[in-house]
Amino acid sequence: MDNSTDSANATNEATDNASGNAFGTLQTSERVADEISPQEHELPRQTQAESDWLSFDQIPLTPVDPRHYTQVLCETIIATLVLFSVLSVFIIFVAEFPIQVALPVLSVLGLAFSVITWLRYAHAKSIAFAVCDHELLMQKGIIWFKRISLPYTRLQHISLSQGPLERKLGLHTLKCFSAGSGSAEIELPGLESRTAEKLRQHLLAKAGIASQSGNPGPSINHSFDTSPKTSLKTSPDTSPDTHPERQESKPASLTTESER
Repeated sequence: MDNSTDSANATNEATDNASGNAFGTLQTSERVADEISPQEHELPRQTQAESDWLSFDQIPLTPVDPRHYTQVLCETIIATLVLFSVLSVFIIFVAEFPIQVALPVLSVLGLAFSVITWLRYAHAKSIAFAVCDHELLMQKGIIWFKRISLPYTRLQHISLSQGPLERKLGLHTLKCFSAGSGSAEIELPGLESRTAEKLRQHLLAKAGIASQSGNPGPSINHSFDTSPKTSLKTSPDTSPDTHPERQESKPASLTTESER
């Protein structure tokens, strides 16, 4: 009888010790959570002054190959001459306008085509680009400026195209497609053939590196939530019993079984 009572008491003490240890672990985890939560809100968030901002104008840009200007100029002159000839034949021979009316109309058309040729040439000279560590930059435009920044993390596909006149001059047009976009995000003409292929391979390599290193690591909250709570959940027998009636009923049942 004494041996059974001693074994029951030892079992009760072991149960109480396990419950106390689990309860102490729970209190410790709660204290750690209380300490971490204010530390998260007190993380240093430094703002940069406007003078420290890196603007687009401070990045050195590379113009396209000068042969692209010749290409645009030749294409525009050929197109305008063909269109001007067709309109001249229509005005003089088909519509049979008087010469007093045909000459002013053709003069206005010639002036308009000259302006279009100059605008296209100036637009071609405004194209420039820059290959940065994390993005590809491009700017173009005369009256309406357009500046494009394409991060390597969004770069999905790159293609090289070459027209008849570009093939004659040894130039390529590089087209960059971003994720979720059906059209080219950046269309960069006037690249020499070897430069265009080298740039294409470089951008693809940068996009691959950016996609591999773009997975964020686990945060402090995530690592904390998965360590103490799972240990408590996987061992439900060691959870503290806060009801005194249940704690008193355990030794009674053990004593009854030992007496039997």
